[in-house]
Amino acid sequence: MILVTTALPIEAKPLVSRLGLTAIADEAYPVYKGEDYVLVVTGVGALKASAATGWAMARFPGIFAAINAGFCGAAPEVAGLHEWVYISSIRDKASGRLSIPDILQKHPFREAALLTVPTVVKDRIDWNGVVDMEGSGFFEAARKFVSPDQISLIKWVSDPLTGSIHLEETSRAYAEGLDPAVDFIRQWPRFLEGKMDKAPEELVGQVEQRLKLTSTQRHYVRKWASGYLARGGDPGEVYRLLPEAVPASKSQNTRIFESLKNVFKN
Repeated sequence: MILVTTALPIEAKPLVSRLGLTAIADEAYPVYKGEDYVLVVTGVGALKASAATGWAMARFPGIFAAINAGFCGAAPEVAGLHEWVYISSIRDKASGRLSIPDILQKHPFREAALLTVPTVVKDRIDWNGVVDMEGSGFFEAARKFVSPDQISLIKWVSDPLTGSIHLEETSRAYAEGLDPAVDFIRQWPRFLEGKMDKAPEELVGQVEQRLKLTSTQRHYVRKWASGYLARGGDPGEVYRLLPEAVPASKSQNTRIFESLKNVFKN
């Protein structure tokens, strides 16, 4: 199952219709679910996006990938009004943190860097990319459960960084221009399923990139990972233990390796 998040109901409504989703009552957030997708309306802001994404990942354990779709602002020289763009990197303005999804699938969109800001941008800023208020929170939360190649952000330019939109006109244009996004969302599961046979290799590759392993440890990781995935183990459990960068100390490296060993062998 794939998680789709939007910040606003106006972004979610046409997606719900096009993907054939049904509202689920009595949840912590507005939730719409189908056989292959679950859509959650997170609310505006990186903190809300992070909280809702983490909640959804835990609430629906069958999720193996996540996509954020919705509005963004962009200067005319960056992207055209009402154009879809594929996010190639995410900079959180408040923290300065940079996140980079792995773009492995071919797509029809212009690629752009995303700046996630804490407040509405009402004028041009010094940024050669698109701007939103949720992307960094979504990505950082999703990254705790799945690998970067299983996370995508596609954004629709709703305004040229004016901070305001004409609600009715924007809603209509968004719904009418949804085809590229829906096509991508529908094709993505097939692309990801095609990668499943490579899952042990990719999982081991992520471990080897983020830990200092001896040749013996690498041998055991490959052996453990194959068995773990064959038993139906969740790769997200492994990814959650991996550090963002190789540990500086041997003791920290060893602690993480032992934690991975426990996950693989249980």
